[in-house]
Amino acid sequence: MRPIAPLLVLICTLSACASTTTRLPAVASVTVETPPLSQAWRDAADPADTAALDSLPASWTEALGNGRGAAKVAAAEAALLDPKGKLDHAALPPGSYNCRVVRIERGRSRGFPTQFCFVNGEADGRLNFNKQTGTDLPSGWLYADENDRYIFLGAQQRRPGDNSLAYGSDRSRDIAGVVERIGPFKWRLVVPRASPKALWVYELTPVPTAQQPG
Repeated sequence: MRPIAPLLVLICTLSACASTTTRLPAVASVTVETPPLSQAWRDAADPADTAALDSLPASWTEALGNGRGAAKVAAAEAALLDPKGKLDHAALPPGSYNCRVVRIERGRSRGFPTQFCFVNGEADGRLNFNKQTGTDLPSGWLYADENDRYIFLGAQQRRPGDNSLAYGSDRSRDIAGVVERIGPFKWRLVVPRASPKALWVYELTPVPTAQQPG
């Protein structure tokens, strides 16, 4: 006969192992909050520019004026000067653009000759905007915003081809504006101006690279 004692020891050992529960360390769940898209440009913008961009609807009303004069100015430029003309999908494809500037103040508008602008896509996904010709030469960064638009923070450069001035380096040359899509292959950059109370509106339409000036 087999010895019984070793067999009982083996059964007891297996029973004890089966009844033992291995407890794993508790893992705490961590919720990572994604900051709103507007946080980046608000962190970078001067408080005065933030206030100006937040009050853009009121600036449209003031610049266009009231009555027939406002309706006439807005009708002449269609969606370009329509405060409610914004469409979805605001991202600008990198490349060359025709830039036509219209300035409006107190129900009057003034157009300027078409110049050239360029939108450059960086490796980290950011967009850089600069106007390459003319005397009005804004250059800076475009920040995505959750309201299906882009915020432009830049500076007026001193001469064509010189993009050395960054936003915030010289407050007197800083520019802040809103980029919106207003039609098929058509965008606008709206820049509120404090003195005088006016809006500078840049109409942006892509052009073939071959037509871009050297």
